[in-house]
Amino acid sequence: MSNFREPLMRSLLPGALAAVTLLSACLGACAQAPGTPNPPRTLPATWAGPRMVAPQARVPVRLESVEVRTEVVGHAAATRVELVFHNPNERVLEGELQFPLADGQLVTGFELDIDGQLRPAVPVEKAKGQQVFEDVIRARVDPALLEVTQGHNHKLRVYPLPPRGTRRVVLHIAQTVGAASRLELPLQFAERLPRLDWQVRVAQTEVNKLRIDAPGVDPRDFVREQLADGWAQVSLRRTDFVAATGKTLSLGLPENPKSLSAQQVLKGRNHFYAELPMPAQEAARTPPRRVALLWDASGSGAQRDHGREFALLDAYFGSLRNVEVTLRVGRDVAEPERRFTVKDGRWDDLRNTLEGLAYDGATHLPALLAPHGAEVALLFSDGLSNWGGNDELPSSSTPTPLYAVTAQPGLDAPGLRRLAEQSGGEWLDLTARSTPQALHSLKTRKTRLVAVSALGAREVVAASVHPVDGRLTFAGLLDGNEPRAELTLTLEQPDGSTTRHTVSVAPSGSSQQVAQRWAAMRVAELESGPPDLHRAEIRRLGKRYGLVTRETSLIVLDAITDYVRYEIEPPASMQAQYEQLLAQQAQRMEKTREDHLARVVDRFKARQAWWSKEFPKNAPPPPQEPKAGSASGREVMSLMQHSSSRDEPERAAPVMSAAAPIAPLAAPAPAMNVERRKSDTDGASTNPPAAATIRLTPWSPDTPYARRLREASPEQVYRVYLDERPDFTGSTAFFLDSADVLYSKGQPELALRVLSNLAEMDLENRHILRVLGYRLLQAQQPKLAIPLFRKVLRLSPNEPQSHRDLGLAHAEAGQWQAAADALWQVVSRPWDTRFPDIDMTALAELNAVIERASRQGPKVDTAAYDERLLQNLPLDMRITLAWDSDNTDIDLWVTDPDGDTVYYGRSLSRQGGQISRDVTGGYGPEEFSLHKAKPGRYTVMANFFGHRQQLVSPSTTLMMRLTTHFGRPGQKDQLVTLRLAGKAEKVTVGTFEIGGP
Repeated sequence: MSNFREPLMRSLLPGALAAVTLLSACLGACAQAPGTPNPPRTLPATWAGPRMVAPQARVPVRLESVEVRTEVVGHAAATRVELVFHNPNERVLEGELQFPLADGQLVTGFELDIDGQLRPAVPVEKAKGQQVFEDVIRARVDPALLEVTQGHNHKLRVYPLPPRGTRRVVLHIAQTVGAASRLELPLQFAERLPRLDWQVRVAQTEVNKLRIDAPGVDPRDFVREQLADGWAQVSLRRTDFVAATGKTLSLGLPENPKSLSAQQVLKGRNHFYAELPMPAQEAARTPPRRVALLWDASGSGAQRDHGREFALLDAYFGSLRNVEVTLRVGRDVAEPERRFTVKDGRWDDLRNTLEGLAYDGATHLPALLAPHGAEVALLFSDGLSNWGGNDELPSSSTPTPLYAVTAQPGLDAPGLRRLAEQSGGEWLDLTARSTPQALHSLKTRKTRLVAVSALGAREVVAASVHPVDGRLTFAGLLDGNEPRAELTLTLEQPDGSTTRHTVSVAPSGSSQQVAQRWAAMRVAELESGPPDLHRAEIRRLGKRYGLVTRETSLIVLDAITDYVRYEIEPPASMQAQYEQLLAQQAQRMEKTREDHLARVVDRFKARQAWWSKEFPKNAPPPPQEPKAGSASGREVMSLMQHSSSRDEPERAAPVMSAAAPIAPLAAPAPAMNVERRKSDTDGASTNPPAAATIRLTPWSPDTPYARRLREASPEQVYRVYLDERPDFTGSTAFFLDSADVLYSKGQPELALRVLSNLAEMDLENRHILRVLGYRLLQAQQPKLAIPLFRKVLRLSPNEPQSHRDLGLAHAEAGQWQAAADALWQVVSRPWDTRFPDIDMTALAELNAVIERASRQGPKVDTAAYDERLLQNLPLDMRITLAWDSDNTDIDLWVTDPDGDTVYYGRSLSRQGGQISRDVTGGYGPEEFSLHKAKPGRYTVMANFFGHRQQLVSPSTTLMMRLTTHFGRPGQKDQLVTLRLAGKAEKVTVGTFEIGGP
């Protein structure tokens, strides 16, 4: 998956068609070769736009045709886009279409061809949609899933793209036309487009008043028609179409001074939409003497159009002449404030400082609050906060008017607008406004809507607090069968006075856009607030009106049985069959949480028996020569276990690779010599415990950039990193390795900044977020890791690893109750069979947390837990191994001092070392446990067997936790991350020394 927050042909976004046609902007040129890492958002500014990502495509997936149909009523536009893709490869592919939408644009539906017929998508909760999509892909059927991520970025995942075949997708997008009253369409869909068919219809308009500007297209190619009922239509049909590079088709709409309103009855509600004339008044703003400049210098900031930003600042400071400027630069943390003086409009020192900034790290917007004492604040940012446990844009803490300035697409427009408008400022989109227009906004105060109340209507929403083109736009619900409503508008005038206006809304016609238009405006209002405050209401609106929101997605499934299995209401044509099969499924449902807990109790009894058993610790007997033609007992056991748990061919033990684990993120810790203390729950043994030592295998990646970083002095290493970074913006390994080197050279703050780039790489990619969370735990930063794991849990609550990771992070932070509750979820809930034994692994961790809390306080409230499962079973040694790639088979191997190896083919060693069941299709964990360890050396290895993914990363990142004295007061953990790059790769992670020095 790739990041979406990139520069996108900046002049294209205001129009309703812009987002639609941007979908295909570089489909022909941007498909990736196999194994190519997906780039983050720190891409060159020349990147052309959204793309179809098909990582396994040897030949790029091509766009064969585009058909666009748009209807415009007032300032509301609805667009249907039909895209046909061709897969020229000889293998089945999964494709992901990635695209941002502009402010005011919303996907309201999509359709996918199933057996030659278009099937409409249905709404589903976002996390559930992701689970269903991935489950059905494993079954090799035909799903499609459309999601929105942070910053109004979208991704449409389609499977399969048939070999040498085509796939048809239809998207429906709603849009409010901007202040310029223009629709803009990029003409360069691909280098060459076999077929283009575009048509737009405008209500209550004369066709000769529509203004068309299309550089490189013969005006005679456009067909103009005046249709019945006042509709005007313009169309363009071309074959083998080649557009002028970077040019757009622009359709100017005539001004309509009259009010416009329409209604729609849907699902028992009478919705209305109204555009009301409301001329805006303006007055000059008193020139400020002190200005706060809040500058987002995170990695995404490199993609802003700094030329436009500097042009605005140059014009603004030139108009102010003399002003004091306080600069606050923010990334993952804020830098100390710096002060500059602008004299006679010259701001050279400040400009040089801004031009010299390194754009690096994640975004923590709360760190950019306006300093006290400023009269005006200017925030330059995309508004996407992804660090520090707070994705919410900060509220204005002072009455300082704040202007949020953006010069890139893929941003949080609703949040930035809210932040600016609640302070009396304004959101300035430099991709849609010229420098003089933006300067005018900075220098003036405008009429502003403060409040709206209604008689005969409820839940009234305004599209903007400022009149646009002399109009205020509202939508709401009419009470009962009321034919009209009265709106009372409270307006703040430029001089600070307040006026009230009462206007009547009497919808004179109907439109199929009205209900979704109201729902979209209501969702935008809710999403502009704190992210967790209105999640349930956003989810209800998304499901009721079929919208793609932060909480809901749209999905198409192949078979009616898939809709029934996941209890997702299908399209209307399949509803009767769905209800019949759903009733039958309910009758067959027998597995309950109590049944699952009963099985866990039985398995826990077996573990208690293993823990209580005395295993031999003496020297092993000499090996016996096997008889000719017979297999050894170990080989027989391996074959039996292998054949019962895998459907892949038999594998031989791989040869150890020269590769080795990644060094710890924190500065390398000395080997741990911990004297073991007897736990109150640790059996009846009275022998004094042996010392335990963990030693990790040192690692030095043999890449040119890694060698440069290691050879650089502490003063120069960060500059070397910045020099190498442009070549590795898509590599998680580069940022992990660079952070390690910075830690080793005594620069932890810069190491965290570099590491935080992972939060910017691919919005809402739970795999990358997991890796980042693991590395933060390794760096002993659990409070930074916890919000990341919370986000992972929101994205994938159906995966037990999401709960376990969060629970372990809470435990690292000493938040015992939260840790125990998260781990209990893993224990108590039935999970997919892809995750064997994770409940038992989490149960061991749960009991250890409860025991630790009882010593350190406060104690854990266990009233909601099954008391049959509450017994701590301390261990001398414990190892857990997890990884970031789904449908991947990683194995944990542990060899004891006798040379006895425990792995997937041999689950119990002679001295009692036990390993959990083999995980071949999930994220782990695999767990090794040893109650009483025999003195000597234990070698820990990880082996990459293979994967069955449609989307394959070039490497898999692992997280291994090595623990001595688990569940005892002297428990010590060592965390390490590894990378395994290919099949049958085996690495030595480290060793335990029991009874050593």
